[in-house]
Amino acid sequence: MDTPLLAVLRSMPPGAIAVAEGDMRLTTGALLEGSAHLAAGMRQLGVKAGDTAVLAAKPDAGFIKIVYAAMMTGIRLAVIDPEMGRDNYREKLRQLQPQWAFVDSRLLLLQERPLLRRLYFWFSKNGPYFPRTPGLRIIVTGPRLPVFQQHTRLRTLENAPLPKEEAVIALPDDHEFLITYTSGTTATPKGVVHSIGALTASILQIADMLRSAGNRRIATHLPYFALIGLNAGVEAHLWDYRSSPAWKLKFIEKHGITTLFSPPCDYLPLMEHCEREGRCLPECLQQLFFGSAPVYRSFLERLLPLAPSHTKLTCMYGMTENLIVATIDGRQKAQLPTDSGDVVGLPRPGVEIRIGEDGEIFVQSPQLYRRYLHLAGRDPFHATGDLGFLDTNGRLVLTGRKKDMLIRRNFNLYPGLYEPTVNRIQGVVESAFVGVFDEKRQDEIVFLFVETMQAITEAKLRLALESGPFSIDREALPDRIVFENLPRRGRQSKVDKGVLRERAKGMMNF
Repeated sequence: MDTPLLAVLRSMPPGAIAVAEGDMRLTTGALLEGSAHLAAGMRQLGVKAGDTAVLAAKPDAGFIKIVYAAMMTGIRLAVIDPEMGRDNYREKLRQLQPQWAFVDSRLLLLQERPLLRRLYFWFSKNGPYFPRTPGLRIIVTGPRLPVFQQHTRLRTLENAPLPKEEAVIALPDDHEFLITYTSGTTATPKGVVHSIGALTASILQIADMLRSAGNRRIATHLPYFALIGLNAGVEAHLWDYRSSPAWKLKFIEKHGITTLFSPPCDYLPLMEHCEREGRCLPECLQQLFFGSAPVYRSFLERLLPLAPSHTKLTCMYGMTENLIVATIDGRQKAQLPTDSGDVVGLPRPGVEIRIGEDGEIFVQSPQLYRRYLHLAGRDPFHATGDLGFLDTNGRLVLTGRKKDMLIRRNFNLYPGLYEPTVNRIQGVVESAFVGVFDEKRQDEIVFLFVETMQAITEAKLRLALESGPFSIDREALPDRIVFENLPRRGRQSKVDKGVLRERAKGMMNF
């Protein structure tokens, strides 16, 4: 019996376009057949159900084939963001102890060429790198390059003959299928293990949201979103997120893209380009999804004049452990006050929310992860680390992060409660409060880091925070304001408060 995601793929017209990348068009029939050949080749190579494989391949159409082949063979896939840091990557491999790895040939070339690796590290301080791991069997993806360590090419496995009777492995809902990682230290990496049932629930729920808005083509650089589009019957067009805004806008118009799915920071270059050119986003866009990072009111207020009036804006709140918890219409959110917190919307169907005594949000749903890799199980309700409440309309409102709470004197400062207000001040792109404990004062020193898109002085910003429509509690006023570009991490470009904290420590002699 197929998993639901495989069943959806088999039910689609075989000639329908599933994934497009450059001039390549991969139909659902070709995707299904290619995945079946790959699964057969993996079995012949010795891959067994229950094995763990690291996926360090380029996020392209081949990536999606590997995901479906993994469903057919019953292995666990571990996807580690290569931009999380090399030490972090190495420690995660130690924790995983995988038997297999799908690795891009360019990463293997770096392993084997010390001079090339040294130049690469010199020019790319945070670029991806796959460290040597003893006992790991390598399946090479990407272009054919002169690599010498023992390996099997993915293309060879894709050409494997199919058995007379297709071997279908029935995966129970609680089968551990996908491992992803939250941000964190190298001490105890938090590998989030998703069952095939929970992953299916997340993908199909967002796919329903795609279908309901009449979407036809989605553009994304993340294969997860391509997988979601595929299950909604929507063509997934893969593009390079580093491309220029002008190129992206032409791409959207040329291919009739109806849907974009990214964190807010990915939209900013498009918005800035449209503002400079005195134009709006393309009329073909039917729906814009915002997820993986907070969606500030200031962002929406800036976006609204640039978005076609018919374009639906959907703000999603979720986390690695539970992909989608709540959603809210972006146009509605832009009209809501922010003085009580960040309204992230109504809980999605099947999501149950409880609020702890200290205000922490707890979540239970069919999407919920199975466990952390280093733990045997989990509690029935997941402690999100976010603080908030349910308002009188049943909407979830965030007031901050529990672990980010700063205590100055007897005042609890929740950065998430004040950062949206700072972000609404003209000229501010994004802000971040961090605290450093001062042994001399025996108190928290509060730093406010601010990224701006135009010149703004500290005096002007302080005046705005002390009085007027953007004023905040006096106890929350920062001791120090620092203007600089905010450091970000990972493919989702979240603000790295750990880096900011270290910078603040270096400024403690002011």
